[in-house]
Amino acid sequence: MNLLTLPLGLLDDAAFNVASIWKEASLFNKGIITILLILLALQIYTAIERFIMYSQSNSASEKFLKLFMDTLRRGDFEAAKRAATTHNKSHVALVLKHGLDIFQYEKQLKAMNPNHDVIQPVERAIERGTAEVTELLKKGMSILASIGALAPFIGLLGTVAGIIKVFADLKEKGAGDINALAGSIGEALGTTALGLIVAIPAVAFYNILVNKQDMVVTNINNAASQMIDEFIRRESQA
Repeated sequence: MNLLTLPLGLLDDAAFNVASIWKEASLFNKGIITILLILLALQIYTAIERFIMYSQSNSASEKFLKLFMDTLRRGDFEAAKRAATTHNKSHVALVLKHGLDIFQYEKQLKAMNPNHDVIQPVERAIERGTAEVTELLKKGMSILASIGALAPFIGLLGTVAGIIKVFADLKEKGAGDINALAGSIGEALGTTALGLIVAIPAVAFYNILVNKQDMVVTNINNAASQMIDEFIRRESQA
């Protein structure tokens, strides 16, 4: 059997499977495989938690915005705040309620000082609220980014260790019996494959969640802009 037919020979070997790779793996590579499996479980948990959070936030935001804008145009600020409290899973609601609270506070200050600017403090409050919500949305993102970046290198480390073991076996047993080396070769290739299996979905999840984060921030900015426009309209009529 030459080098070109070696992979096919290994695939035909019934003993070449995950269980046999684990069985033949060195203690070091068993540690590598364990780490990669832990990272895989961590990314699945993080992705599921984030997708559920975004689903709940988007659903709550749709219901909240319909109520909030209607009550805001009627000038019923207390009803608008109740809508935000009711739909507290909405990140849009968190920011707009904060802006509304500041607007009411600044209106009290303006009652004492007619020249007091009400709008600018509201805009600054919304900027701060948006920044805080953005940090909440980033929860778990660094985990996915780190897994996507590190998993291939962790797998490659296992591959290097496996190749070293292959050469050690070659020195000890010679190249006459390829089957005797199959475990070490499978170990060397298997850790890299596992590293890629862990890394690829982590990168995909990260990119999807970044897009969802951007959409939430865009919705916040659009809704906040409409709210400020309503405040400006009311101030111009006062």
